[in-house]
Amino acid sequence: MARIVLVHGAFNELWGPHELKARWLPAVRDGLWHHGIEIDDADVGVCFYGDLFRRKPGTDEEQRLEQSRAGIAAALSDLSGGDAIAALGQAASDAAFDRTVDMVAVMTTEPDLRDRLRARIETVVDDRTCVLVAHSLGTVLSYMALCNHAAWSVDTFVTLGSPLASPMIAGTLDPPLVDGHGVWPGSVRRWVNVRAVGDKAAAVALGDTFGPRVEEFLVDNGHRAHAPEPYLNAEITGAAIAAALS
Repeated sequence: MARIVLVHGAFNELWGPHELKARWLPAVRDGLWHHGIEIDDADVGVCFYGDLFRRKPGTDEEQRLEQSRAGIAAALSDLSGGDAIAALGQAASDAAFDRTVDMVAVMTTEPDLRDRLRARIETVVDDRTCVLVAHSLGTVLSYMALCNHAAWSVDTFVTLGSPLASPMIAGTLDPPLVDGHGVWPGSVRRWVNVRAVGDKAAAVALGDTFGPRVEEFLVDNGHRAHAPEPYLNAEITGAAIAAALS
């Protein structure tokens, strides 16, 4: 099994675990390149669950998921004048956040979906896994899995573009917050949270909710504020993964 496990976020319904790994692995390697660390393909595993949110035309589930897509076209239609690239990036960030909130809502209402999601991550994490790297919605799934598997030996938790502290997300967590504070995620010794300028999903730092042990870092992902690759190839992300591997 893998030493590094990657957990994706929203908008991956039309991919698969092998395609996702092919997209993300170069970015992970670029992040580690800053620190002179090389990894083999076998060192990296992917927790893939996008297919569980793939459209199912004609079903009640599809009607619930459709509401999360309705605002995307509208957000992208207001790109007249100004810096179109910056506007596009902001619209994409807003859409990603709205989509993430909706998918979390579906997770809490769809029978057995949360269990099926958790089963996906349970199949790729084992005693060899030392670092869990999650993006966006994947940070929600990963956090809950770590909390509910205290026996795991995961040393480092790296969250990228995480909405965990957003009030619309924090209230749905399992285990729930206690007096506004979340429990520490299981076996994790070090939690590194990386947020990008302009990333609406990560607008709220995690320290106030999950404690001062969370290490907060701010990066600039340009017009791709919420995109996973700029997060993964950032020097600080590479540093966290490199430290865990060593």
